[in-house]
Amino acid sequence: MDKRFKSLSPIEQMQRRQAVLDTIEQHPEWEIYQVAKFLRTELRLTLPEMAKITKIAPQTLQKIEQAESNPTLQSILKLLNAFGLDLMVKRN
Repeated sequence: MDKRFKSLSPIEQMQRRQAVLDTIEQHPEWEIYQVAKFLRTELRLTLPEMAKITKIAPQTLQKIEQAESNPTLQSILKLLNAFGLDLMVKRN
């Protein structure tokens, strides 16, 4: 957990995680960089911590969080699957 914040109890951590996942589900229009940044900041994770969870290099995560990024499908799936999220394709 990012040291700038007070530590959360296990129950508070679970509540925060559920709230973050609920928010992401309510915003299917978000692009992957927005989801990545939201996950990391709202769960109060540093890049190295998120890298451990997702098995993605910190530098790659940092690039994914930028609007002009072009991550591979494999990186997107690693990111989403680590948090129990699925990638969905919607037809217009």
